[in-house]
Amino acid sequence: MRFSPSRISLGVFCELPTPASIEIIAAAGWDFVVIDCEHAPITAQMLPDLIRASDAGRIPAIVRVPENNASAIQQALDAGASGVQIPQISSVEAARAAVSAARFHPLGQRGFNPFVRAARYSAEPVADFVNRSNSEITVVLQIESAEGVQAVDQILEIPGIDVLFIGPYDLSQSLGIPGQTSDPRVFAAGEEIVKKAARHNVRVGVFTNSDPEAERWKEIGIQYLCYSVDTVLLLHALRNARQRLR
Repeated sequence: MRFSPSRISLGVFCELPTPASIEIIAAAGWDFVVIDCEHAPITAQMLPDLIRASDAGRIPAIVRVPENNASAIQQALDAGASGVQIPQISSVEAARAAVSAARFHPLGQRGFNPFVRAARYSAEPVADFVNRSNSEITVVLQIESAEGVQAVDQILEIPGIDVLFIGPYDLSQSLGIPGQTSDPRVFAAGEEIVKKAARHNVRVGVFTNSDPEAERWKEIGIQYLCYSVDTVLLLHALRNARQRLR
C-alpha cells in the first residue's frame, strides 16, 4: 500500500462477508479497506474472493487477522492482501513475532510458498515475489492496551513496521474507562504514540466512528484513519433515508 506524504489515508472496515461490500467501498472512493477477520464472520477461505474484489476495485485490502498468529498472517498474505493488521500487540516480543511472520528474509521468516495467489501461482519469478512482498506489503500493529503504549519505544526499534494502529475501544477498557473513546486519556496516549512514531518514520492509525473524534485525531497527526464500518454506515444511510421519507 502506498501512502501519500501530503494527506491522510482514509479507510473503512469491512464486516460483511461479501465481495459486493468491498466493491461498493472502492466505488465510493475510499483509499483502502480493512477486511476484519478478528470480529466479523470472515474466514480465511473467504479471503481470496474478497481480495479479488479489492483488486477489481483498485483499492488496497488490509486484512485484520484474528490474532497474532503466524499461520493467520501467512494465509492473508498468500491470498494476495496488500497488508496485514495484527491485533493486541502489547510487548516488543509480540511485535517482533508479528513482523517476522509478515516479512520474508532478511526482515522476517514468513512461510515461503511461491505457488500461491500472491505470487500469481508461480507466474511471478521467485526473487521478484520476495522483493515485492518485502517492499510493498503494509504491516500494521495494533496498540490497544496500556502495556502496549508503555512498550512503544521498544516496538519502534523493530524494522519492518509501517503503521502503529491505536484501538481506542480496547485501549479505553485497558485504561479503566471502557467505551469512553473521547476521554482525554485516550487522546493523550495517542498523541504520545504519534510523537514517538514520527522519529522513526512510522505512521500512526486509529479507528473512529465519530466525526468530532476523527477531527481530533487528525489534529493529533494520525495518517491512517479508519472511519467506521460498512455495517454501521449502511445502517445510518438506511435509517436517515427512512426518516427523511416520514
